[in-house]
Amino acid sequence: MHCNRLTAWASPSLSYTSFLRHSVPDISSRDGDDSMCPGWIEEETRTLDLGDKRRSKRFRRILEQFDQVAPSTPAACGEVADLTATYRLFNTPSVNWMAILQPHNQATMERSAKYDVVVLAQDTTVCDLTKPSRQVVGAGPLEDVKKRGFFLHPLYAVTLDGLVLGCVDQLIWTRDSIRQNVGKAQRDREIRTMAFEEKESARWLELMQSGEQIALANPQTHYIGVSDSESDIYELLIQNNDLAENYDFVIRGCQDRRVYLGSAEQPKVLSEAIAEVPFSHEFEVSVSPRKSLISGESRKRRSNRDGRTATISVRAKTVQVHGPQRPGGKVARVELQVVEAVELDPPVGCEPIHWVLFTSLAVTSLAQIELVLSAYCRRWDIEVFFKTLKSGMRIEKLKYQSIDAYLNAVAALMITAFRVEQLKSASRVTPEASCGAIYDATFWQAVMTVVEGGVLHSDTPPTLKDFCRVIAKLGGYVDQHGQGPPGSTTIWRGLLKAHAYHEAYLAIKGLK
Repeated sequence: MHCNRLTAWASPSLSYTSFLRHSVPDISSRDGDDSMCPGWIEEETRTLDLGDKRRSKRFRRILEQFDQVAPSTPAACGEVADLTATYRLFNTPSVNWMAILQPHNQATMERSAKYDVVVLAQDTTVCDLTKPSRQVVGAGPLEDVKKRGFFLHPLYAVTLDGLVLGCVDQLIWTRDSIRQNVGKAQRDREIRTMAFEEKESARWLELMQSGEQIALANPQTHYIGVSDSESDIYELLIQNNDLAENYDFVIRGCQDRRVYLGSAEQPKVLSEAIAEVPFSHEFEVSVSPRKSLISGESRKRRSNRDGRTATISVRAKTVQVHGPQRPGGKVARVELQVVEAVELDPPVGCEPIHWVLFTSLAVTSLAQIELVLSAYCRRWDIEVFFKTLKSGMRIEKLKYQSIDAYLNAVAALMITAFRVEQLKSASRVTPEASCGAIYDATFWQAVMTVVEGGVLHSDTPPTLKDFCRVIAKLGGYVDQHGQGPPGSTTIWRGLLKAHAYHEAYLAIKGLK
C-alpha cells in the first residue's frame, strides 16, 4: 500500500493545485477618506454601506479598536467617547449584522478567485448568552428554555495549503421556541412529515447552494464544500445529480445507508458493501485535540480526544445511494463515491479514527483520494475559527442588552477573528514572505524596536514566520526545539501587547 502524510497544515502534493500561486496581497497601504485606517480594514470594508458615511467611518474605527484583541468592548475602545459611539452604532435600528458582514463576504469571494482550489467548510456553533440575572432581549432557547443564545453557521473559505481567506457567507439565527416534554418517537414522526425547508437542517443545503453560486461566479477556481456528519442528509447528497463543473463536496457520513453496487438490484448496507473493498493506501494525518462541549456527551464524534498523529488505511468505492421515503414520495437514487479511512492500530486507550466520506469527487487514483482527504482535513480550520471567536474574542461574554446589538458586535468580531487566523495561517503557508505584506510598517517596527531592546537593528521587515513567532512569544509562546507553530491563543494574546507598543511608538514618533 502507498503511504503518504497529510496534516492539518501540510501542503499536499496534488496535481489539482499549485502551491500558493498568488502570494499574500500587500494590504498595508492607506488611502480613502479614512486615511489613517489600516489597509486590511479598508480591504474588508470597501463596499460597506450602513446608510450614512459617518456610520461607515465609525465602524472602521471600531474594527481598528477591536483589532487590538482586548478582553472587552470597553477595554478595546479605551476612551469613553469611543465606547459610547460604539454602543450607539451597534444599537442603531437600521444597522444589522448582514450589512456589516457583506463587504467581508465580498472581499473573501474575490480573494478565493485567485486560487486553483478552495475549500468551503461549513459548521454550526452554539453561542450561549445565558446570564445570571438579566437575559439578552431577543435571545432564543438553546437545548432547553433555561439556556438562551443564538446559532452561528458560517461558510468558511480556506486554501488546500491552509491559508484562511475568510467567510463567504453565514447564517445566524435564534429559535422562537422549543417543544419540551415530547418523546423521541413523537419528535421523529413530526420531523418526517415536516417539509425540508422548514427544518433547521435546511441550513446545510442553503450554504451548499451558496457555495455553488460562488463557484459559478468564479469558473477558474475549483471549490470543494466540506461538512461534518451532521450534514449527512439526503437532500445534500442528491445535489450530485446537478452540480456546477467546478464545485464538488465532501460530506462525512453518520448513517449506514443502503447502497447499490454496480448493476445489483438489491441494496446492501454501506458498511457491508465497503468491507468487500480491500484497503489500497495509507496516510498519516494529524488528529486535532477535542474537548466535549456537552456534559455527559456519549457520541464518539463529539467526545474528548487528545491530539496525535495517526496512520489511516483507506479504501474507496463508487456506489448508488438508495433514495429515502419523503412526504412527497420516494426520492431517486444518487451515484456517489465513498472513501473510508480507518485507523487499524490506534494507541491504547484511544478511540480509532474512522471516517466515511461521501463525495462527488473522483476516487480512481491516489492523487484523487488524497484530494478528498486533504479537503476534509481542512474542516478543522472552522473549529479553530470558532475557538478564536469564543476564547479570544469572548463573543459569549459581551454586555449588549438586545440580540440585534449583540449580533452587530459579533459580526465585527468575526472580521477581527478572521484577521487573527489570516495572520497565523499566512505565517505557515508562506513563512519566508515579508511581514510587510500584511503588517503596517510602523507596526512591525514598533514591535521589533521593543523586543530588540529599544533599537531597531534593521530596516528590512522580518519574515512572516519570524515575526509571527515574535508576536506569539509576547503572548506566552515557548519557542523551543520540537515545539509546534504558534496557535491562535498565543497570537491574539501577543497582539494585545503589540498594539500597546504600537500606540506608544506612534506617540513617541509624533505620528498620532
